[in-house]
Amino acid sequence: MQLKLKVNSCWLQKAVICLAFFGILSAKDACAYGLPPLITVPPLGVTVQNGDTATFTATVGLSLTPLTISWRLNGEDLTNAHVANVTVPILGTTISTLTITNASSANGGYYSVKVQNNGGSVTSGNALLVVLGTPVSTVISNVNLLPSQCGMISGGFRLNLLKPATSNCVIEATTDFKNWSPLYTNTSGSTNISYVDAAATNLTLRYYRARLQ
Repeated sequence: MQLKLKVNSCWLQKAVICLAFFGILSAKDACAYGLPPLITVPPLGVTVQNGDTATFTATVGLSLTPLTISWRLNGEDLTNAHVANVTVPILGTTISTLTITNASSANGGYYSVKVQNNGGSVTSGNALLVVLGTPVSTVISNVNLLPSQCGMISGGFRLNLLKPATSNCVIEATTDFKNWSPLYTNTSGSTNISYVDAAATNLTLRYYRARLQ
């Protein structure tokens, strides 16, 4: 009986040693690769006058491994771009800022940021740069929301959008993502749309979308 207990004890010790060994390897792998990066605040669309400076900013969450941050225009990596990356010591987040000086029609388009570390990579959604005073129709091919110019005002919820000059635009709203109701149709040749939803002042939640006609 004592011999059997001794043998079982020996196997138990070996099992504990194996588990500890694999635990050490897993910890090393976690330190070596970490988790993929997370873009906590993506870049937003910007509208500037021809010749002005356009700025895009994105915030990246804490990363256990070094980050590589690159900005793109229409899906292509930007070369010789003016990018500043600043890490906040206490929070561990990184703020990346792309600055475009003397913006012209050549700079207009869809900007995104790609972030990579040892755990993987992630790319933000597109943020549209519109340079006023240039042929906007060469940049815009669909409806684009301008988040920085939208929000509640005294008369309701204001929406500012851009659309192709040759297309009509319908703004729709819903509270459940199932039933969409048309609120406004823009039929002008202008690329800029400004609409205020007065009914939003009486609603707790409302969602919007815009489509070309």
